[in-house]
Amino acid sequence: MGFTRVSQHVLIFLLCAAAVNCSVCDAEKQPNVLVFLMDDMGYGDIRALNPGGAGFETPHLDNLLQLGVTFTNAHSSASVCAPTRYALLTGNHVYRGRNSGGTWGHFSGSQILSGQKTLADVLQHAGYTTAFFGKSHLGSTFLQSDGTIANGFQDADLSQRFRDGPIDHGFEYSLTLPAGIQSEPYAFFKNDRLVRWENKQKSWHHFSDDNVARTFFRKTARGRKKTAYEMDNWSTESVGPLLMHDALAFIDQHVAIRGNDKPFFLYYCSQAGHSPYAPPVSFNVKDPLNTDDLAASGAIPIAGTTVNKRTDMIREADVAIGLFIDKLTSLGLFHDTLIVFTSDNGAAVGPASSWSESLYRDAKDNSEYGGDRIEVGIEGHGREHRNAQGVASDGSPLRGEKGFVYEGGHRVPLVMCWSQKIPGGRRIRDQIIGLHDLFRTLCGLASISVPADQANDSYDFTEVLTTNGIEAPLVRESLYIQSNRPWEQNIKKSFNTWAAYGVTTENNSTDIWKAVLEYNMKNFDGRSYAKCVELFHLSSDPSESQNLSADVVRRVALEAKFHDMASGEQTVNEE
Repeated sequence: MGFTRVSQHVLIFLLCAAAVNCSVCDAEKQPNVLVFLMDDMGYGDIRALNPGGAGFETPHLDNLLQLGVTFTNAHSSASVCAPTRYALLTGNHVYRGRNSGGTWGHFSGSQILSGQKTLADVLQHAGYTTAFFGKSHLGSTFLQSDGTIANGFQDADLSQRFRDGPIDHGFEYSLTLPAGIQSEPYAFFKNDRLVRWENKQKSWHHFSDDNVARTFFRKTARGRKKTAYEMDNWSTESVGPLLMHDALAFIDQHVAIRGNDKPFFLYYCSQAGHSPYAPPVSFNVKDPLNTDDLAASGAIPIAGTTVNKRTDMIREADVAIGLFIDKLTSLGLFHDTLIVFTSDNGAAVGPASSWSESLYRDAKDNSEYGGDRIEVGIEGHGREHRNAQGVASDGSPLRGEKGFVYEGGHRVPLVMCWSQKIPGGRRIRDQIIGLHDLFRTLCGLASISVPADQANDSYDFTEVLTTNGIEAPLVRESLYIQSNRPWEQNIKKSFNTWAAYGVTTENNSTDIWKAVLEYNMKNFDGRSYAKCVELFHLSSDPSESQNLSADVVRRVALEAKFHDMASGEQTVNEE
């Protein structure tokens, strides 16, 4: 499969220009920042990271890896979505927010508490124009017409802006889906107000009257005995094209109004990768609702081009990152833009996947899994995609997938590209990093100071990125990842698990241990409830097949480190 619409000569130009010595660049100029967050995309869903198993091409992501730096031991802050999204924007572990497991609803306030600043807050204060596109999943507050808090969409005033959304947390512009594409509301909100896409005008329409809004946004049947609030012209297939249409227009408008003097922060949270898997036949940012006509100008084929519908959605993301690069290049902004590509957690189950071996039992549904994860084509075309959850450097498959405390649940692709300051074409294998570290790292790269009481669990990897990687000292000696899923030998619903990593270096070699810790979620207190139930030496056993929890010394050491993290004190300055 070749490139899709994004011209090959653009890549050649970028590769040549990226090789220019960074010393000739204007080191003082703050970069534009584009963070592209995928939904449920596995480490092995990028062909360049899984060449022996990937069943489809990802040319634009592969090219981004060539241009930038890839962390091979990067982890989402949790193995499910909402906690990671909070942690990325605040630089905090999820327990520091409103709910210890993340906020999933729309009527109980934001997961981001009063006084907690987001990455957007800090960048906006430093002069950035900030914008949010896509799935938020951070919670919010809808109001009734009298200003009191609504308990549901049935009594909310749909003409009002909801509170505690992106606009209240540092973003000047937003086009969001509060719950993504998987649950209500099936509608877009522009600057935290309900909107409807008017296709003739190719623009968004706000509602000034609640009654008028309800003629378009109403409860609709969605399968047997299920209803949900939905906009009348909602189409899951058109969500990606609509988001990209608006995001690319934002870049154009920013340049037209502010030129290149003021940087922007664009946070793009793609819906692609999450169920329901509904790839458009045609991805067309010129005509976003036209998802079936491949003959139309600007149409890019998506549905049916890879292994199955889930992997078609991964291709949609690959096309989207290519469109971003093409836009930035056409405006002369590529070398002035820091691009980050990652995912909120590991690969989701998918429409047609199985495991090659029955090594382990999943306590959640009593199913068995292990070995290679194999996805086949649901259309019967004979293709397959192996190990979306990822493979280690030795080729062995990672254990688990989305939701699991094991590596497949939260090891994610993390690519960072900025040709002016980050030497490209490298893979960093000797550092362990979490997505909550992006807060301080992005600020560090932009030479922006972070308030002392913010981003409490975020570490700055600027030195690792801007040197050759070998000379940089170990940044993290520990890392903690939350899993909202029971440990496999424990069926108590009140208990969930954390992964606790211990990292050391000796003789230029990195040694990584990982403890699976059980804790009581309802009474988060590491000192009273944390218990190591499994222990793995990841450096020699990346597939987590040998439980070494009999090693009392290492087990207790990792428990003690977790106790310190769970105390609530700032962790970033401890090591």
